[in-house]
Amino acid sequence: MGANGIYGLSGSGLDIESLVKMGMMNKQSQYDKMYQNEMKQEWLKEAYVGVYDSMKTFKANMTDFKMQSNMSAMKATSTNNDVVSVTANGAAAAMNHKVSVSQVASNAYIMTGMKADPNDSSKQIPATIEFANDANPGKNYLRDLMYKDVQTHDNGDGTYKYTIKRSNADGSGEETLTDIDGSSAAITLTLKDSSAANAKEYTVTLTYDDIIQDKKTLSDLASAINKSGANIQAGFDTANGSFSMYNKTSGKDNIINITAGSNETADLLNRLQLSSYNAQDNTLANAMNFTSGNAVTVAEGTNAKATIDGKTYDLETNKITVAGVTYNFNNVSEVGKTTTVNVSQDTDTIVDNVKKFVDMYNTLLDSLNDKLSEEKYSDYKPLTKEQEAEMTEEQIKKWNEKAKSGLLYHNNEVRNLVSDMREALYTPVDAVDSKYNSLSAIGITTTTTKGHITLDEDKLRKALNEDPDCVYQLFASDQDSSYIAGSTNTNKLTSYEKKEDYKNTGIANRLYNAMTENMDIFEDYAGTSKATDDQSYLGKLITNMQTKMTSFQTLMKSYENKLYDKYDAMEVALSKLGAQLSYITG
Repeated sequence: MGANGIYGLSGSGLDIESLVKMGMMNKQSQYDKMYQNEMKQEWLKEAYVGVYDSMKTFKANMTDFKMQSNMSAMKATSTNNDVVSVTANGAAAAMNHKVSVSQVASNAYIMTGMKADPNDSSKQIPATIEFANDANPGKNYLRDLMYKDVQTHDNGDGTYKYTIKRSNADGSGEETLTDIDGSSAAITLTLKDSSAANAKEYTVTLTYDDIIQDKKTLSDLASAINKSGANIQAGFDTANGSFSMYNKTSGKDNIINITAGSNETADLLNRLQLSSYNAQDNTLANAMNFTSGNAVTVAEGTNAKATIDGKTYDLETNKITVAGVTYNFNNVSEVGKTTTVNVSQDTDTIVDNVKKFVDMYNTLLDSLNDKLSEEKYSDYKPLTKEQEAEMTEEQIKKWNEKAKSGLLYHNNEVRNLVSDMREALYTPVDAVDSKYNSLSAIGITTTTTKGHITLDEDKLRKALNEDPDCVYQLFASDQDSSYIAGSTNTNKLTSYEKKEDYKNTGIANRLYNAMTENMDIFEDYAGTSKATDDQSYLGKLITNMQTKMTSFQTLMKSYENKLYDKYDAMEVALSKLGAQLSYITG
């Protein structure tokens, strides 16, 4: 019994499976041609998308060659980097500047630092954090810092009450507090980071349970301050035993203002021996004193004050850009002395960027030319599933390399793209008002008939020496051009005006626009990915072909079933005939 009918009853000896397969050969051949054609279109779509991706990358890179900072790069040097360090962008003029710094910007900053010498109040001595309980101060637990003794009372429901003994940081003696609820606040700090009248306040709270049961440390206190939302960063240096806080933004309007919400909190702050830092003379003030409920501005930032070419600037930060030069103030100038900043063209950077352009252009152009001239093997068609089943992976790989070769051979879209790229390079830029208005004038010429270019570096340096702005103008000029991609005025221009507009457009802008226009063409024809649902011409074509193939497979199955039905009927008839013959012959 066969899979698709009853065979062998008649004793005919016919190989029905082979007969059906032979009967299906014509249909299978038709389907294989459809499959190969559909596969070829998929490969073609991938090839177009590959070129599209290359154009997209190249277009993005062209932005770099339109930037003044790259193609008219300038460099700046300072005669005293300890006072002011400098950089320059492409807008800076080649000239000297005079700079003096009378004050640098600083952040509000406090730390465990200095306290008055008990033997001489006019002097300072290094401060250390004072612990109420000196039994184990090295751990920096807040409970040891704040309390001499703690007795814990378990309420039996997961909550606690405490009896605590503490010595006041101001030396006013000791006190004992009983029935302290563990969930109540032991430490309450209110912080401000701005001196404005409506400055926002941020609260930091730690409970008795946090301090006693959870054994919070000074590092935990610093972490709580950092999470408060204030623009203040706190920290505890375990190596030096120093607590610190600073406002993350410099300038005189940025402060550290602290309010101790209770005597207990004030005692804690006083034990930290906090001193404010003066960045101008690199000194620490005496340790400050806190009292409950009083808001204290413990530190203020300072503004930078500098004079550049006779004009004085008052700044929150130590950085300013003036006329294309960025100044970073590092220190105060010596009295009566100025720093000279020299700005000159950065020829090496410009040359390096032109080299990059040449490499990028050649990489794209050469790959396109390779695709246009890639050998086409007409005898190598996409393999069918049956053919692949009879081959090894290596054989399939080598076959497909031949089958995919030449997909874009003499392709019109690719050829037009190459033509646009070459025209962009060889057309002089009329907007450049000098003899260096073409790439050949600055040393970029072709070395092959296919447009591969090379750079004469000496010729480029000579052009930059004679006309420092020529490279930037040659690459980036647009003359407020309506030719620039996306302009709504382009279509309103006459063909002559468009041509003149094109001549005034710089090389990088031309190539950028050429990529944009050709990418639109490629996207309409093949889309931007392998997906076939992108409404591109090839996407729709492949989808339609797949639909036809599915319908044809249904037809093939129906035709195959009819063949089996015919051979089934023949077998039944032969079987009946054989039975009758046997009856007659006895």
